[in-house]
Amino acid sequence: MQLPEPGLVPEPHTMQTLAVARPRPGVVRMTSLLSSDCYRPGWDERAIAAHLRFPGVPTRDFEVRRFDAERGILDVDFTPTGEKSIMRLWLDSVEVGTRTRIAGQDSDSFPNFVGGKRVLMFVDEASVPAAAALLENWPPSAQGTLWIDTAQPLDIAELPAADGVTVVSFHVEMGFDPLITAARRVELDSSTTVWAAGERSRMDAIRATCVAAGLPPNDIRVFGYWSAELHCRQQA
Repeated sequence: MQLPEPGLVPEPHTMQTLAVARPRPGVVRMTSLLSSDCYRPGWDERAIAAHLRFPGVPTRDFEVRRFDAERGILDVDFTPTGEKSIMRLWLDSVEVGTRTRIAGQDSDSFPNFVGGKRVLMFVDEASVPAAAALLENWPPSAQGTLWIDTAQPLDIAELPAADGVTVVSFHVEMGFDPLITAARRVELDSSTTVWAAGERSRMDAIRATCVAAGLPPNDIRVFGYWSAELHCRQQA
């Protein structure tokens, strides 16, 4: 395991992979460096486990083994379920040096519902369970639009109904990225807040669009886990 060079500061709300192992079938053990805004001095394993969140990933699918708050080093065992889950795709593509955006606080894994802003959500097929979890806990007065890119119409049919949410789905190849295009075409201003989860390069493009529109960081909750390029390379 090689630590980053001294003086290098991790990006906010990120986890940088330092080592990956597979101690037994079905388990991926990862050692990572957390950015300092993800924890507080003196936290132990129980404290970080109570706050560690990967949006769209059930807490039952990972377990904190060790945490060194002095250095920010975290050991986690992941036990992903589902062949095309967001965690499975991420673990298949992650490698040493990968930086993954995570939630800094419990509330960061959800959209920013404070202030009554319209919530704009963008998810890919692997993140449909995350979208379903959001809709199941949707605040009664909140308004939002959910864009989903999935080849499975059943994914849409099985989503929980949520008052105030409009769902826009894409089921066929369109010759362009529908999520990125939707993010670039929708009006992003002080009355909107964005939540998104999916493939890393797509989420990077959506995050860049939000930044260019002038949205504050708290209204840009965009999580890109797995990499399509690395996933294809490792499956080849």
